[in-house]
Amino acid sequence: MRPFKLDHFGAQRLLATLAWLFLAACSAPATPQNTPLAPHKITPAQGLAATPMRFDLPGGDSLAARVWATPAPGHIVLGVHGFNDYSKAFEPLAQHLAGELGATVYAYDQRGFGANPEPGIWPGSQALLADLRHIAKQLRQRHPGLPLTVIGESMGGALVWVAAGESPGLAADHLVLKAPAVWGAQSMPWYQRLSLQFMNAVAPDMTFTGRGVQSLGITPTNDIEVSRELGRDPLFIKATRVSSLAGVTALMGRAQNLNTLPPQRSLVLYGLRDRIIPPLPVCDWLTQLNAAGAPGTALDFVVYPEGWHLLTRQLQTREVLHDLHQWLQQSPLARRQSPQQAQEVVCAKRL
Repeated sequence: MRPFKLDHFGAQRLLATLAWLFLAACSAPATPQNTPLAPHKITPAQGLAATPMRFDLPGGDSLAARVWATPAPGHIVLGVHGFNDYSKAFEPLAQHLAGELGATVYAYDQRGFGANPEPGIWPGSQALLADLRHIAKQLRQRHPGLPLTVIGESMGGALVWVAAGESPGLAADHLVLKAPAVWGAQSMPWYQRLSLQFMNAVAPDMTFTGRGVQSLGITPTNDIEVSRELGRDPLFIKATRVSSLAGVTALMGRAQNLNTLPPQRSLVLYGLRDRIIPPLPVCDWLTQLNAAGAPGTALDFVVYPEGWHLLTRQLQTREVLHDLHQWLQQSPLARRQSPQQAQEVVCAKRL
């Protein structure tokens, strides 16, 4: 079937109707206006170049990836990117962790994203979960005895949470969720859910770019250079299919509804300026977790009042990178919050 494409005004009306602001903003990064100076931004020296590689998968498939390799690593990190993004998203974080923690950092392009075949075609949550679990197992075998931390950003955070919390689990020692995409259908009004179901049934190949949402102030970062780079990057997907929206919404709902806490020590980082995954669904997620009695001492939160969606690609990166480094070293974390404390702070911002 030949894909339909919405024009500028059609996309704007559809976005307004369905409130798919998170998806539109990720598809077409807006350029922030009146960008402030960045005294709290860390720009790591580009001393460690990423090396292209591939992860082989069962059945003969392979996924594009990159590695920031240190000579004698003391820690292994696997990065799992967000919706429409790809492995390059972890460049600044990898540089920091390699320099400050002596970590070797891997990141891969998920199936259907980046430099892999059929970019923009949703591969299904089960395929994404199987790929993540297989790659984590490979890294365990490649680096025996070294701790493995899996860091998921946005959709990647939802995937990591489900992979670790559902059987057969995830071979990792630590989990970090950066702005996890926990925005399932249960946190959407009924008309949004029905509209998504209808559009997916009648026009699954329809695409939109989200042009026009800049006027709504929806942007994943306040760093103008990051926004420009995403807009120029040919591997960053800018036209999103309705079928992909339905697929990622189902994955986000699966993560949001997961009541079983993963066995790994876990850290969740979230910014209250996030309009890609806004406070309301995160509040719903936290409320459900706390009501189920699932959280314990293994789940830590840090909520940043001035944090945006791309927490390690914004102007205020210093405290985020410091907190992540301290947590991985198991040092005291001054901004650490319990799930109950995080719920109070996030839910106060839900409207």
